[in-house]
Amino acid sequence: MEAAVKTTGGSDVEVGGTPQADVLAERLVREAKQWEEPDLQHTSYTGCRVDAFEGDGISGTVDASVRWSALSLGMMDSPKNSRTWRQVNESVYVETESGPGRSRLIAKCAVPGAIVSQPSDLPLQFDVTGVTLGTELRWELLSAFARSFVEEMDCEKPPVIPSALPEAE
Repeated sequence: MEAAVKTTGGSDVEVGGTPQADVLAERLVREAKQWEEPDLQHTSYTGCRVDAFEGDGISGTVDASVRWSALSLGMMDSPKNSRTWRQVNESVYVETESGPGRSRLIAKCAVPGAIVSQPSDLPLQFDVTGVTLGTELRWELLSAFARSFVEEMDCEKPPVIPSALPEAE
């Protein structure tokens, strides 16, 4: 995180969000157990947000968030999604440049007590945004955030989230 703060160029930082992964995991597990297939509205939770200030203005922001995705794993094979999403393994897909300064990861996580289709139709989605961050540093933050969060989720078969940025095909 220190390296991310340095890229923002600010001399003063303010940190926010809900850094307790267990609190966020509990909320998401509750949502998964209440989820029904047509429901596409999912709350996004900020795990960490860092605002860097220089003088009276914000010089940069780094944001890490998690939510249940509106994209299912079955949608990853569509021509539109296959151009930007890469399959890392059987349970993880990444989109290294989903927008300006944004990287995204989708991971399959079966929640005990949820409906049968939940693991593939309602995967976890992790986002890290920071326009001052390079792709490598953004991936480091995304990967660390997702791995630490998944440890708290009690997935039936935890997804394997790599620490190194997956190679482009």
